[in-house]
Amino acid sequence: MSKLALQIIGAGSMTLLLSGCSTFFTDHSDDYQKEKTTSTSIVMPDGSQPAKDILVIPNENNIADLDGVTPYETPRAPFIYYPMVAVGVVERTEAIEFSVPANISQSKRIVSDFLTALHGAGLPIASQTESQIVSVPFDFHPQGWWSSLWSNITRVHPANPAFSFDFSEADDKTLVSVRFRDEQEGAEPSNWMSPVQNADAYSVAVRLWGTIGRQLNQTSAYLSNRESTTAFPVWVDHQGIFAIHLGVNSSPAEIEAKLNAAGMYLIPGEDNMLAPVPSEDVARIGDVVDFNIPGSEQKLFNVYRRNLDDVSWENREYAYKISRQKAGDFLVIDVSSMEFPEVTSFHLVQRFVN
Repeated sequence: MSKLALQIIGAGSMTLLLSGCSTFFTDHSDDYQKEKTTSTSIVMPDGSQPAKDILVIPNENNIADLDGVTPYETPRAPFIYYPMVAVGVVERTEAIEFSVPANISQSKRIVSDFLTALHGAGLPIASQTESQIVSVPFDFHPQGWWSSLWSNITRVHPANPAFSFDFSEADDKTLVSVRFRDEQEGAEPSNWMSPVQNADAYSVAVRLWGTIGRQLNQTSAYLSNRESTTAFPVWVDHQGIFAIHLGVNSSPAEIEAKLNAAGMYLIPGEDNMLAPVPSEDVARIGDVVDFNIPGSEQKLFNVYRRNLDDVSWENREYAYKISRQKAGDFLVIDVSSMEFPEVTSFHLVQRFVN
């Protein structure tokens, strides 16, 4: 059989196969168009109520009348600050000490949960006793690939802070002493020191202060009590930034009086700017300052200040706003330009506490 004949037979077979269904079987795809609907009457028993096709609204009589015109209230976003209880802070030479109004068991649980959230995956606690928790070293500044390679070659690895939390009872409170030390691979750890001596460790201590205050405040745990306030004026958000509760419907004169009582100064000629020092003592870019020999007090010449990197938080000015919420009026100071905003926010709000 020739190749052409095979092709003709194959094409014919394929055509027959594809058309076979419609050739030998009846197409019932349109049968539904010929069907007729059937209806059955429901026979209701004697004395029954007639059926009505209406919308039933539960408790319709208790719904308020919506015909009246009411003033429109602008919706507010959920407030991000939460109330705290008063947690005393004492900065000692060797440690930062918190006076926690709770027992040791509750204080240890809060610290343990805080370390778990701070560390992420893995175990954050190196050792634990009845009166102490020691954390693993925290790597707040992970190395890049090249830096890690260089550390492996030179065998000089960066030092990471580890923390110690000591718990002791005092009256009806728990004293939590926070210390840190630098731990470096291939070297002996340093002595325990106060977190004030390290910016990263200081930030951790400040966050812990806000976490303890918020966790101990029962009103922040129950949504039904979210609108209640506490006597402690400091509130905190999820990022560790603090705000000051000024009260309800505070007038500009009342706000200025509270700022003055806390040792804060409004910057004249500028809107919504304040500083911890008078306006004439605030450091600004462009000021003429002395240029001294490094490590000496000998003056060489005067220069214009190009940045504020060498200026402490006390000599800077900060933008602020008054956020009026349902829970009251809040003083929110913008510290986003600082390298460690939690620490700066902590220093500023402490003026309203002490």
